[in-house]
Amino acid sequence: MKRFLIVLIAMACSLVMFSEQHMMFRTLSLDGNIKTAMKEVKKWGFMGMKIKNVAALVGSLDGEEVMITLMATPKTNTLFSVAVVYEGSDHWNELLAKYNTINTFITAKYGEPSETINYWEPPYSIDNNPIQAFKNDQAKYGALYITPEGKISVNIISAGGQMSTMVTYIDDKNAELFEQEGGKDFDFLQEEL
Repeated sequence: MKRFLIVLIAMACSLVMFSEQHMMFRTLSLDGNIKTAMKEVKKWGFMGMKIKNVAALVGSLDGEEVMITLMATPKTNTLFSVAVVYEGSDHWNELLAKYNTINTFITAKYGEPSETINYWEPPYSIDNNPIQAFKNDQAKYGALYITPEGKISVNIISAGGQMSTMVTYIDDKNAELFEQEGGKDFDFLQEEL
């Protein structure tokens, strides 16, 4: 009987520990205060600033210049999303190579994407002026991974006329907290796919 109780308590503890897991980006857990998250990213050699519940930091990640954006809930400043925007390019083959490299890495860790999109409005296609299609908002190219802790999206994007590859990590529990705290404009993180 004593052994049964010990096993039961151990199982309950492991379930509680499992339910408290959050999405991770490298060594950064998408949980806790945004200021703590900024300190962690600054340890990686990044510099940046925070305005309200959003922080933008620039630096080098694996030898590439990137911008990391941290988003937190409006009231408790709890981190729920990390977006990494890679240095832009006007060459489709470079963007696609970066996109494929990132997807290969994420697929190795989390499995195949749950959803992909490869959409082109005529007259554009992957072979016919793909950069202009994105700049005209007439193309989408991305992958969505759903994990037990949250979502990861990988997209080729056009922002301000500049083409880039972006990876977004969203912690489900804290994204729900974001909405409970009255957070707005969260859909833009998910609408790429």
